[in-house]
Amino acid sequence: MTELHASDAGQDPPGRRSARSALPGRHRSALRLALATLLIAALAVLGDAALITSRVDHLDIDLSGGAGDVDGRTWVLLGLDSRLDLPTGADVADFGSADDVPGARADVIVVVHQNDQGTTVLSVPRDVLAATPRGAERLALSWLAGPSVTVGALCSLGIPTDHLVTIDLAGFAGMIDAAGGLDIDVPEPVRDQPAGLELTASGRQHVDGITALAMVRSRHPEHLVDGAWVPTTVDPDGRATAAGTVLSALTDQIRGSLLRPWRLHRVAWAASGAVQVDPDTSVTELASLARADLGPVQVLPVGEPVGQSITRLPVRATSDAVRAAGMSCRP
Repeated sequence: MTELHASDAGQDPPGRRSARSALPGRHRSALRLALATLLIAALAVLGDAALITSRVDHLDIDLSGGAGDVDGRTWVLLGLDSRLDLPTGADVADFGSADDVPGARADVIVVVHQNDQGTTVLSVPRDVLAATPRGAERLALSWLAGPSVTVGALCSLGIPTDHLVTIDLAGFAGMIDAAGGLDIDVPEPVRDQPAGLELTASGRQHVDGITALAMVRSRHPEHLVDGAWVPTTVDPDGRATAAGTVLSALTDQIRGSLLRPWRLHRVAWAASGAVQVDPDTSVTELASLARADLGPVQVLPVGEPVGQSITRLPVRATSDAVRAAGMSCRP
């Protein structure tokens, strides 16, 4: 029997290396540093969870009764155009002051419906007519009478509301900046001076919060043709399409940050101070929506503008698209 010397105690048989010694010292140190960094970041997020939750404001609305008539749940995400709080560095001339444009309208309306069959995302044109207690009016204007009126107006189009989330101009731009900006495909150079938009090159570009906001707000774009800016034919679905593009890019940016907890923490902090939600929507549910694979954003089909106005009417394709998404609502 071979004698075991004290100097051999705890060593592996010849030709084998322990798992610990298999990594060079510098790699083990890097791994420990990475794990420690992730642990510290995770603890920081958990430690701030209560504080982040306390920063979220609640809307004066009760959705507990529910008017939905289907399985699944429907999120309504609204971008409000109140001028009370403009993005940092924004030119008031591009937005108008709160005195020039009082109140708030539903400038962007995105509906996310989730059920066992999947997720459908619809960008709803703000100028479609919907039923309200004051009669038929543009969906954007319904918010002037309060969130319950907007929820009822959406229900008249067949869209229920299980969760309601709003964000203002400054909060929208701030959340995008907290996410590190967005990568957006720009088909051709575009500008819209009233909206503060100017992108002089085409192709994939990295944009900040104010630029992304200007893309969503653009109503009268111009394209660069032979060195001159030329007005383009106004697309009535332009804002709804841009909202879908920006939302998809923001979702991609957040999901791409899952291994960067410090960035997720910045986004959570910025969002918690910017959004308002119905009283029954938790921060955990908001986080689950942010991590969800939303897929492509479709523009809800509605009629063409009526005459010389911007008002649009719901059509057969409107109700067909809502039903195809699995939604219905009892007014």
